[in-house]
Amino acid sequence: MLIFLTAAWLAGLLLGSLAEAPALPLFLLASAGLPLGLFLALNRWPVFPVVLVALLLLAFWRVEVSEKGLPDPVGSYGQAAALTGWVRDTPRSAGGMVKFPLAGATIDLGNGPAEFRSQILVYAQPPESLVGSREPPFFAYGDPLRLEGVLTTPDAESEPGWATYLSNRGISGVFWSRNASLDLDPNAEIPAPWREWLPSLRLQMSNSLDESLPLPQSALAKALLLGLRDDVPSRVVDDFRQTGTAHLLAISGMHVSVLLLMVLGMAALAWGRRPPLYVIAPLVAIWLYVLLSGAPVSAIRAGTMGTILLAGWTLGRPHRVLPALGLAASVMAGLEPGILRQVSFQLSFAAVAGIGLVLPFQSGISSYLERKLTSGRPSVSSWYSGVVGWIAGASLVSLGATLATWPLVAFYFDIIPWLGIPATMLVLPALPVALVGAVATSIVGMAYPLAGEAVGWIAWIPLSYILKVADWTPHLTSPGNWVTTPLVVAWYLVMAGLVLLPGGAARIARRLGWKPELATVQPPVLASAPSNETGEVWTRLGPALAALGLAATLMLWWQVFTGPDGRLHVHFFDVGQGDSSLIITPSGKQVLVDGGPGFHDAVRNLSRVMPPGDRSIDLVVLTHLDADHSRGLFEVLDRFNVGLALVGVDHAESPMLPQWKRALERAGLTALPVELGHRIILEPEVFLEVLNPPPAGRRFPSSDLNNNGVTLRLIYGNVRMLLAADIESDAEARLARSDIPLTSHVLKVPHHGSKSSSTTAFLAAVDPVVAVISAGEGNQYGHPAPSVVDRLEKFVGEQGVFRTDRDGSIEFTADGHRLWVETH
Repeated sequence: MLIFLTAAWLAGLLLGSLAEAPALPLFLLASAGLPLGLFLALNRWPVFPVVLVALLLLAFWRVEVSEKGLPDPVGSYGQAAALTGWVRDTPRSAGGMVKFPLAGATIDLGNGPAEFRSQILVYAQPPESLVGSREPPFFAYGDPLRLEGVLTTPDAESEPGWATYLSNRGISGVFWSRNASLDLDPNAEIPAPWREWLPSLRLQMSNSLDESLPLPQSALAKALLLGLRDDVPSRVVDDFRQTGTAHLLAISGMHVSVLLLMVLGMAALAWGRRPPLYVIAPLVAIWLYVLLSGAPVSAIRAGTMGTILLAGWTLGRPHRVLPALGLAASVMAGLEPGILRQVSFQLSFAAVAGIGLVLPFQSGISSYLERKLTSGRPSVSSWYSGVVGWIAGASLVSLGATLATWPLVAFYFDIIPWLGIPATMLVLPALPVALVGAVATSIVGMAYPLAGEAVGWIAWIPLSYILKVADWTPHLTSPGNWVTTPLVVAWYLVMAGLVLLPGGAARIARRLGWKPELATVQPPVLASAPSNETGEVWTRLGPALAALGLAATLMLWWQVFTGPDGRLHVHFFDVGQGDSSLIITPSGKQVLVDGGPGFHDAVRNLSRVMPPGDRSIDLVVLTHLDADHSRGLFEVLDRFNVGLALVGVDHAESPMLPQWKRALERAGLTALPVELGHRIILEPEVFLEVLNPPPAGRRFPSSDLNNNGVTLRLIYGNVRMLLAADIESDAEARLARSDIPLTSHVLKVPHHGSKSSSTTAFLAAVDPVVAVISAGEGNQYGHPAPSVVDRLEKFVGEQGVFRTDRDGSIEFTADGHRLWVETH
């Protein structure tokens, strides 16, 4: 009965979102159901159809009396505006800015302030006042802000992926601001102080994972545990999407179920199966987790379902999956009718509905497979039972979720991943271990950072396994543009029929001789285990925990015995429109030159080439304080133990100076200035020569950051490489006229190949064999200039020009005599 009631309620909400009707007649029609129902009941006629129709009309009325149809005051695309409001979630670094949703927003488009009712996403440059007094990301939950910038709205035609992402989160406007300040108006709206501790805890746990785990494992842990996906590298997101496992990156019922079972088990060990503590502990844990994850739609749905299941267990009435799902959907959509149009809501509920539909077949499939596989081999029957049961369960979960969501995935994202079911099956066993490891790592790391790194090794193993599954699974996909609205509607009408028609999927299962009762959700065995069975549970868990500990120990020893290969490696990272390169000497010393334009650019690339447990860098060199070279170093100084930092001339006029100084202070470093004539000996046969800036009195004006940039010549045996930073024609001419040796086999082309650099005289003095251009694909500056590329090709040939915008990251390897190059 409950499933029909929820279906009628949801149908009314959906109808209200698609059509319009006067609210008063709808309410009167719904109210008429009461006397009509009493009349039918007195005459012993069926009342239930009237109840369903009344509930549908009531839901329709609920949508009409909501704020549907009241437009937000969004102007034309790219319109200047002023915005006030308060930060309503944990701010996060995004490229060179900080992003956060804004609550209580008031926007002024030039014709007076107006309330912004839906969500607005802000990308803001932190002001110097906050940079000088706070740690990244500088903004904090609850900050009242005044922002000036540009308001944009997502365009579904020109930016379908971006528009879907924003719509998925209920965001109708994006605000870009480079002028932000705290709103000191005493009447400014701010949240209650007690609400700040949860976002603060979320940020602390995120920082703990960053400090205890390398990328991309730390990013995956934050996505699984905290719902923070911004740090997950785009290539990793693409791997999950192409393999059909992207749903694992969104907190859902799978994650909440793991937490529920864990807390239930601990509650049973502590108090036994005695209410209320046995139920209250997991209930508090579930909703704390939902709030800690930022309360996405999938997590709220999972928390609601978990609450319903706990209530059912307390009352001694185990609940089936689909009625609990329907009730959760009804509650959420009733509170916010617009949620039905969000893609995440549709995908989340479709996946769980699909799982609920296939669960009645689990018993029959497991029994059939066990009979076939153990026939004639009774001695291995018990071993097969567990394995086959898990395979059947994992297969059904993957199959049900995939069959229920593929039309939506194809319709919204134009992709059909064919290997989603086997890839999900491979990942499922590692997911609980990864979640438990992430929880332990974040909590221990907040209390004792060194202990957090040790515990992080346990979490690193399952996290790395999940990443490898997504990476190694073939990307077998096909376009989904042939999936149209009628096909999507027809598919879900069939699913609804299986749920609502008498017997539905359970009737099919019965006709096959299988038991549909297994579709109910029972309390875990551990929860009801007496004290003597508790020891048996731990006995079963013992081998698994021992195996995990052994794996962690082996990984630690692998780190100890894995060392440098005795060759010089120089990586020119693909960081978009910016510069970042890493030098690794034959004995393993590491020198990072610049960090790229985004806060996480250098960290992400370092995680790809450095051993997982290596959290130290011997030397960091900042060539100059332009954002496209410096911003990524701030995160490096926060996450790595840096031995020494080198800079060139004073950058007093750079707007990045406050952030650079604060980053050095947090790292406990004082940057040492270098100039022409300095030599940095990295090891006996490897050293760096500083060719620029010139000594004091001969330098360019302090405002000329490019020509005063630190230029380095790396020498190892007979191999030489010139890293020319962003110097332009003036500095090049000075170097070319001097008697300073410039000849080098590899030239990191100055200033991203701009037309103001790479002059003929400079190239003749360097006489390179290979040239590397660090530039962003499709950048607004047109780098590299065609004239520069032509000049370079005259010196090194067309095959000798490497570009990060075309070739990705570029790695050179040298043994002191020979040189190899590899692109990524």
